[in-house]
Amino acid sequence: MRELTPTVPADEPGEALGPLAAAFRGARRVTLRHDAIVLSEGDASERVLLLVSGRVKISTVSEEGQETVLGYRGAGEILGELSAIDGAPHNATVTVVEAGEALVVPAARFVEALAGEPEATLALLRSVVARLRDADRTRADYTARDVVGRISHRLVELAAEYGHPSDDGIEIDLPISQRELAGWVGSSREAANKALAELEHRGLVRVTRRRLTVSDPEGLRRLAR
Repeated sequence: MRELTPTVPADEPGEALGPLAAAFRGARRVTLRHDAIVLSEGDASERVLLLVSGRVKISTVSEEGQETVLGYRGAGEILGELSAIDGAPHNATVTVVEAGEALVVPAARFVEALAGEPEATLALLRSVVARLRDADRTRADYTARDVVGRISHRLVELAAEYGHPSDDGIEIDLPISQRELAGWVGSSREAANKALAELEHRGLVRVTRRRLTVSDPEGLRRLAR
């Protein structure tokens, strides 16, 4: 793990974690700095993290250097659990996009805790299933919508999850670049930029550097259907 700053040992995980609290007893608390690489694609599994605060980007890079964004994670999300379970290298890179903190336990200890806590295993399985369902929806979006439709759909989701009211509409409180947005919807950067320009021309969104604002939420929802 690179660019993580250890702090004091963590308090015992609270009840908010439910059954998964057992898997993070005795965890270390670390500081996540902006742009830090938390887990690297292809690296062996060594530890599992629970995000306490901040946000991270999950992405992969093709042999040609094309980044595909798989999603974003926030507080309460677990990272590195799949590789801890099957022992395979991480299949994606996790990058900090908003500084925060995380609880960290060795992968072996995490797996041992799951083996002794069936309820924790079930809770983790439910989380994995939710991600699989989201991935299925994303694949369906790719075949059913053009780039404008896919970006509109993602912006509606981002506004719902990360948006807050502003004078111009709903400002998306997530530092995402146009390149990252393109990687998230499976398009080239040029196609994504063209789609955003069209949405801006229609008065549906406002685009500034690493900041997106939905000016007409209802109009964007209609386009995203």
